[in-house]
Amino acid sequence: MNTFVQIPRDASRAMVQRNTLLAQPSSFFRELFNGRTPSLPERLAWIEQQVQQSLSWDFYKNDIYLVIIEKSDPLIHLIIRRHDGEPCKDWKDCQKIKSQLIGPEYEAVELFPAESRLIDTANEYHLWVHPNSGYRFPFGFSSNRVVMENPLSAGDLSNHAPAPAVNPLESAGRRQNQEACSLASSR
Repeated sequence: MNTFVQIPRDASRAMVQRNTLLAQPSSFFRELFNGRTPSLPERLAWIEQQVQQSLSWDFYKNDIYLVIIEKSDPLIHLIIRRHDGEPCKDWKDCQKIKSQLIGPEYEAVELFPAESRLIDTANEYHLWVHPNSGYRFPFGFSSNRVVMENPLSAGDLSNHAPAPAVNPLESAGRRQNQEACSLASSR
């Protein structure tokens, strides 16, 4: 994956966005207007609001991805798409994108929404990044960094049970019981 370059702002992008939204069928707008078909002035007002909002977005591209960055309060929103329209298959790519475009010490999350909030119009991935590089979400792993160049596959893991958590005091007591049982059976 190559380094990202910023795409300069272009006024024609807004016109393309307007035309794309104007060409959408009524069913597209019904979803946005709680099941009712909006009037033409309502559609035009909604479209213009979307176009104006997108004027502040920053666009970046590399050989594989297009990334749109929307600095919305309270989080930074990354929209990630492949140029070929295929799904993003590698989690490491999303991690690299976040680190290259926002910074390596920023934390981001991907939301899997309730079905009632689902928007699935393209193979697009959304990350929400906290704008403070020192912020840590109150969930996730708290241990130090662990990275494997060749991660274990599911097949590798199926033959190994996870290591149980060990309480050293409990282990010492178990060992003493085993030793006592051994002594008793040898008599």
